[in-house]
Amino acid sequence: MGGENPDISDSAFNYDYEVIRRGGLIFAAVLFCLGIAIILGKRLTCGSKRAAKPVNLDDL
Repeated sequence: MGGENPDISDSAFNYDYEVIRRGGLIFAAVLFCLGIAIILGKRLTCGSKRAAKPVNLDDL
């Protein structure tokens, strides 16, 4: 307690902005493609395929 290591300091820590930027762009592209796939996919019907009631032709 209280004994700090002088070899380790916060000034020696640097972000690798190139890797962070590339990873963020890849993540954004994957989410974008996933969103387009969900919108255009046949699984997302939003109620367009309702079960139609059978019509009895004798009643008409």
